[in-house]
Amino acid sequence: MKLLILDSGHAEYVQGKEAPDKSMREWEFNDDMQNRIKKLAQKHGLTVYLTNPNPEKKDEIGLTKRAELANDYWKSQNKPPALFFSIHSNAYQTEFNAARGTETYVASNASQSSKDAAKYVQDSVYKMIKSIDSNAKDRGVKVADFTVIYKAQMPSILEEYAFYTNKDDLKILKEYRDELAEATIQGVCKYFGIEYKPSQPEKPTDPPAVQEELYKYCVVYNSQVDENIAQILSWHLKYCIVVDLSIYKPGLGETVFVIGGACEKLKGNFNFQGKDRWETLDMVMQYINKNK
Repeated sequence: MKLLILDSGHAEYVQGKEAPDKSMREWEFNDDMQNRIKKLAQKHGLTVYLTNPNPEKKDEIGLTKRAELANDYWKSQNKPPALFFSIHSNAYQTEFNAARGTETYVASNASQSSKDAAKYVQDSVYKMIKSIDSNAKDRGVKVADFTVIYKAQMPSILEEYAFYTNKDDLKILKEYRDELAEATIQGVCKYFGIEYKPSQPEKPTDPPAVQEELYKYCVVYNSQVDENIAQILSWHLKYCIVVDLSIYKPGLGETVFVIGGACEKLKGNFNFQGKDRWETLDMVMQYINKNK
């Protein structure tokens, strides 16, 4: 048994802790993320315990109480290999500003296991955010005696995914939660020493005889930036292949999506090319949201 204890920070009745434009509240992000991470963790064979499973229409449980809940459950399971993971999003002041980035905390009493887990998750989450925003900031692993991680008796970390008081970070917090959860699990798997399996459907094991129908969808790109956008789209398509324009062949997919600069040389069923990568990404996200 390997145990992941998820600690969703805050609850609905906690005042403040919301984006300046009121488009996101931290408790809602934290709760949504814990459920996404829980699902992925269980798929990887981890046992999951939630210290704050139902924060809606409630006030704070209390920081010490959440740590005690984690400790009690861990002990009740005979102290298996475990990680306490506290989920948060960050803020600086109350108006939108330039402060942004991803940071992971350990307490001053952290074990080496805590420090390792923090590095693995920090690196994975930052890498994912950087893949969609070249201006993303890596704030690194930091030390602070937040009650929940200081009092947790198993290895423990606290994740601040990004700042909801920064417009670019807020967009990521609102629109890329599946990707953030996936990156988190990648780091968690490395900590536990288990194989990480991306949440992408496998290619059909018994493909049709006609090569053209091997994949239902094909996403074509022609640059590193466009490849990142293509990968984001592919996560939402079943039986999909992502290929560089240079190796694309007609018939690779029943439906062809063309991303960015590749649109200048290839017309697919859907072509997404904006004035810049951000507009292209917005076009892709609009398609994803419309076809969920």
